[in-house]
This record gives sequence, structure tokens and C-alpha cells, in this order.
Amino acid sequence: MSKERELTRYVVVLVCLVSSLWALTTEVRPQAPEQRKTIGPMIGHVTDTTAQLWFRPHKGSKVTLAVEPSVEHPEEFLPAKESNGVVRIQLANLLPGTEYTYQFMIDGKANLKWKGSFRTADEVHKATRFRLAVTSCMKPDWKTQSPWYLLLAQKPDLHLTLGDVVYTNTTDYTKVWAGHERMRAVTEFAAVLRTIPTYAMWDDHDYGPNNSDGTQPGKAESLRAFREVWANPGAGTDEIDGAFFRFSRGDVDFFVLDGRFHRSPNSAPNDENKRMLGDEQYEWLKTGLLASKAKFKVLASGSTINSNKGDDWSRFDFSRKRLFRLIADEEINGVLYLSGDIHRSKVVVHANNEGQGSYDIVEVISSGITNSKTNSFATLDFYTHADDPTVLVRIIHGNATIPVERVLRLSDMRSENAQSKAD
Repeated sequence: MSKERELTRYVVVLVCLVSSLWALTTEVRPQAPEQRKTIGPMIGHVTDTTAQLWFRPHKGSKVTLAVEPSVEHPEEFLPAKESNGVVRIQLANLLPGTEYTYQFMIDGKANLKWKGSFRTADEVHKATRFRLAVTSCMKPDWKTQSPWYLLLAQKPDLHLTLGDVVYTNTTDYTKVWAGHERMRAVTEFAAVLRTIPTYAMWDDHDYGPNNSDGTQPGKAESLRAFREVWANPGAGTDEIDGAFFRFSRGDVDFFVLDGRFHRSPNSAPNDENKRMLGDEQYEWLKTGLLASKAKFKVLASGSTINSNKGDDWSRFDFSRKRLFRLIADEEINGVLYLSGDIHRSKVVVHANNEGQGSYDIVEVISSGITNSKTNSFATLDFYTHADDPTVLVRIIHGNATIPVERVLRLSDMRSENAQSKAD
């Protein structure tokens, strides 16, 4: 054997020996605990006199807050251990229709990434004018995140995102949280959250696996994480679990529906026992709609009415007909439906054949802002000061084109009986 070959074999053996020793040492060496990273801030639920701020600082830090114009609030905040270190601050006694700025500080240090702004709503139940941005379906590693800046350029007053915000495809609490941490680390998305009041509902991929439903094991852990990562006005009720909630903006009422936690399996027989929302959530919605005096009542959910035949309301005939019949029989006017899920955006009109003299239900689908070919989203401009209140709907693509622009009039969203009474 030549000296060169013998030396080569010696080097190979030595490298293998060192590699084995390194791997063995690595296996038994205790790993340093991962440091919790700072994420946020986020501006959540905002009314005419209140605002909810959300922030998750790195572990072991103290948080302070400055607000302009000045409002009364505690000087120092400690992260809540039971909520994975989240700090929630409820600002009160704010002025309606007013711009506020805020700056979080960690251990006395400020950073522009922790600074944001928001505008309070007009007085509740009063005529209003505002712009809503609607999104769904996004990924932190998508080829472009610039549509978020395009959304910011529309200057919406609030933002509603309808699911698949993360694709964790699990109910594991730690993994769901980790997915949201990755998405919140996207600079463009973070800019939206800290400057636009944001409301959220989950869909299948951020609730559990694809097309998951109320039989999903571990769903309580998904709900626990959902409640912690968002600053919604609520999630379910004291008696009913789930992520659903409602809020108002001027004289527009929003009912944000949970189409997962109580949902029957898609494959279940399509009969009178199959449910989309569950009976308790439906009764909550029915009570709210009957009591609402708002000009527009906006229903929002991740699931489309009939644009995803494998995972939409078309597989739930009893639930869909019951909802449409309620709108017709009780003459509930001004109902508009928002959804996501399908990775494209469009406006769909559904004939309501469940009651005599009812009106068509318009659905605005906004999906795939950073997970689709078009990177699209929707905006809705509500204007209720007019004699005939309107909603201007725009579908906006990531290349800044607007393929759909449509005006919806309240006079077209009234039953024939209600219309004749008005006349």
C-alpha cells in the first residue's frame, strides 16, 4: 500500500472518529433554553372609546407604554405567564373618531418596530363611513409579501382576516404558537398589525388539519392558542366554546362565525342532523341578528357558501337553508356575507329561495393575499350617511389592478315586505 493511500485511510478514520465523538457529545449535552422572541405589537378590537393593544416581549422583560394624545393607563406591565408571555392593555376613555399613536418600551428602551397608531371608531349606532380590508390565506415564506404594503396604501380603518393565517395543520398548542410567531416576523405583515385594528377568525389550517371539524382531537388546545395570539373582542361565550364573536362599527354590525369548532364532518350524511355552526352558535347568531338595528349586518366565516364543493356550506343543506330562511322570514335586511379559503377573490350573488319576497345574498370572497397566483384581497367602503346606504366592494390584485368594483345598495338588500313598508 502506498504511503498516500495509507495516509488517506488514516484521515478518513480520524474524521469518522471525531464525527462520532461530536455527535455523542451533542446528544448528551443539555440544550440551552430557547429565548422567547419579541413579537408585535398589534392593535386589536377598537371601539369609539376603547382600544386593545397586544404585545409579546422577550422573556424576563418589563414593558412600559406611551400614548398620544395622553390617556390614563398603568405605567408598567408584566407579561402573563398563563398566556405565553402576552401583554394585553385595554385603553379606555378615548375620544371617538380620533387618531392615537403608541410606543411600547422594553426595559426602558424604545424601538420603531414597537410603535404604531390607530383611529377610534365613530360613535356606536350612529351613521358612519369607514373602509374594511379583508384577507385570508398567507404564508411567511411566500415569494412576495408586498401585497401587505398595497393593503396599507388603501388606508383601511380596520382589517378582518378569515383564516389560514398560518398553515400549522395541527391542534398542538406549541406548534400553533410557533406558526404565528413565524408569520408575525414578516415585516410587511407586522406593519399592518401595528397600525390597522385587526380582527381574526380561523379556518381549517390554523384550527387543525385540512378540512378539520368539530370531531378534531385537541381542538381545545387550538382554541387556547387562538385566544392568546389575537386581540378579538371575545371568543365564544361563557356557556359556548368556540372562536366566534361580534362587534360594531358605527351602525354596522359584524358577526364573525366559527365554522370549525362545532362543525359536523363534511362526509356526514347531508341531512337535518348535519351542522355547520352547531345549534348553540346558530342561536347566538339568530338572537344577535333579530336584535340588531344596524343598517348592515355582516356575516363572516372562513368557509364559502358554495365555491369549494369539498368544504363549504353546499354540503350542509339544513344549516344553509335554516340561515337563509331566518333572513327571509324575519325580514332581516342588509345582510352581507364575507369568506376566504379558495385562494382567489371574487363577488358571488346567491338567490335566497327559502322565503317569499327575500333578497339575494351577496358574498365577498377574499383569499390568497400571500398564497395565490393573484395575491389578492378585498376592501369594502361602508357609507351609511346616505339616504340609501352603500358598500363599495373592490377586489384588488397584488399587481395593483382592480378587476372587480361593485356598489351594493341597502335598497337591494331588503325583503319585498320591508321595501313596501319603507315606500
